[in-house]
Amino acid sequence: MGTNNAEQSWAPVVTFAVATYAVTWAAFFSFRPGAESGSGRAVWDFILVTVWSPTIIAVLTAALFNGSRGVGTLVRSLFRRLAERKRWYVAALAVPFVTVCVAIAVARALHANANFVPLAALPVIMAIQLGTGAVGEELGWRGLFLSCLQSKLSKRVSAAIMGATWSLWHLPSFFMPGLPQTLIPPAAFLITVACFGIFLSLVFNETNGHVLSTMIAHFGFNVGLAIGGAQFGPVLWWSLTFLFAMVALWSGFRLGRLPGRLSLLAKNPDEKDNRLN
Repeated sequence: MGTNNAEQSWAPVVTFAVATYAVTWAAFFSFRPGAESGSGRAVWDFILVTVWSPTIIAVLTAALFNGSRGVGTLVRSLFRRLAERKRWYVAALAVPFVTVCVAIAVARALHANANFVPLAALPVIMAIQLGTGAVGEELGWRGLFLSCLQSKLSKRVSAAIMGATWSLWHLPSFFMPGLPQTLIPPAAFLITVACFGIFLSLVFNETNGHVLSTMIAHFGFNVGLAIGGAQFGPVLWWSLTFLFAMVALWSGFRLGRLPGRLSLLAKNPDEKDNRLN
C-alpha cells in the first residue's frame, strides 16, 4: 500500500470515522428541509441512512484495508457461536434496560412522569429498534472501529475514544425537526451515550468480540427508553447521565483487568487476542 505500519494501523480507524461522519452530515443537510416542512418521510429517511451507514462503511473499510479476509472476519463477528461466558449476553440486555428503568422511576418520583406505551404497542416498538440503531450501528462502531482501536491502544483508552466519537456522531440529530434529541439537553445525551459506549466495549470484550452481544445491549437501552413512563426531558436524561456514569466507571475497572488485546481485524495473526473463538 506504500505506507508504513503505523499508518496502515490507523488508516481504517480514520477512514471509518471520517466517512461515517460525512454521510451523517450529508444526510442531515439533504433531509432537514423536508423535515422542517413537516415531512415524516424525510425524518425516517435521515434515520435509516444514518443508522445503517456504520454497517455499510465498516464492510467497505474492511474490504479496502483487509480484502475479503477482513470482510469475512467482520461478518463472522456477528454470525458465530456464543462465547463461553454466556452470562454476559444476559448482562448485555439486563444492565442497560434496568438502568433506564431506574432513571424512569427517579423521573417519576420527581414529578416528571408520563404515560407508558400500551402493552399492545411493544411488538411494534421492538421491531422498530431491530430495524434502526440497535442493529444498524454495531457492526461499524464496535465490530470495526473499537476493534481497530484496540489493536493500537489499551481497552480502557479505546473504550473512551470510541464512546466519545460515537456520541458526537449523533450531533446532527439535535438539529433535525421531529427527532427526540430536540427535547433532550445535549450535554446529558452526549455524556450518557459516551458512558453507555464504555459499557458496550466491556460487553464486546467479555464476549470475545461477538457483535451480537452489543446489539442486544443497544436493543435493551433503546427499548427501555421507548416504553415511556417519564417525560423525555432534562430530569430523565440527567438521571440517565448519573446512572450510566456509574456503569461506565464499573466497566472501565473491569476492562482494565481483562488480559490480552482483542482486535478482530488485526493485520498479523499474533496481534489477535487468544480468547477469540
